[in-house]
Amino acid sequence: MLIYRTETRYRLLRRKTPRNDVGGRSFCDFCGRQLNWYDNVPVISWLVLGGKSRCCGKKLPKQYPIVEMGMGILFCITYKTELEIGVSLMMVTLLIFAVVFDLKHMILPDFSTYILIILAAIFWHNWAAGIGSFLFLLLLHVGTKGKGMGFGDVKLALFMGLFLGWPKIILAYYIAFVVGSVIGLLLILLKKKKKNSMIPFGPFLILGTMIAYWWGDSILYYIYGWF
Repeated sequence: MLIYRTETRYRLLRRKTPRNDVGGRSFCDFCGRQLNWYDNVPVISWLVLGGKSRCCGKKLPKQYPIVEMGMGILFCITYKTELEIGVSLMMVTLLIFAVVFDLKHMILPDFSTYILIILAAIFWHNWAAGIGSFLFLLLLHVGTKGKGMGFGDVKLALFMGLFLGWPKIILAYYIAFVVGSVIGLLLILLKKKKKNSMIPFGPFLILGTMIAYWWGDSILYYIYGWF
């Protein structure tokens, strides 16, 4: 719902339309009818309804159960590994929101990135890594004139450094660039994208961040032991 209402606000802003019609209770994506509470139970409602809306029978996006199940899995991982559970779950929620939104619209909304930066600055405050990470992507942004790296990614980089610190931030970038390159190459080979097509990089940065934070110590220990 956060993804849906945020993209609605973006559309209204582009049209310079008042934003007072995007609040309130949940409604059908197609006919606008208000939904019952039992049609909003994560995953279960989608399965019970057969992936269709109750009111007009149209197919619901598969994004809904995928995001809901993904959030549940990530919450379980976070619950087992984190002490600051409330902050951590909020960060996971905002990161997943950013991933889906960037994949759909190639935009990292500022409000989610700014909240992530504030939380990381308060609870982790790795300022040297944060500034270094920010400057690194800022150079890529300036060097490519915004075509190779959006400024939303640059702001996300500040959060990454503050959150991960050294040397996990290096591992996060390595994972992001390698996975991003492989996925980009596959999309080109499958003719889903062209060589000059834009591909959102935020999801790869967030993937690298999550892997580095949850399993970075074990990965780095293995790397150091190997060499």
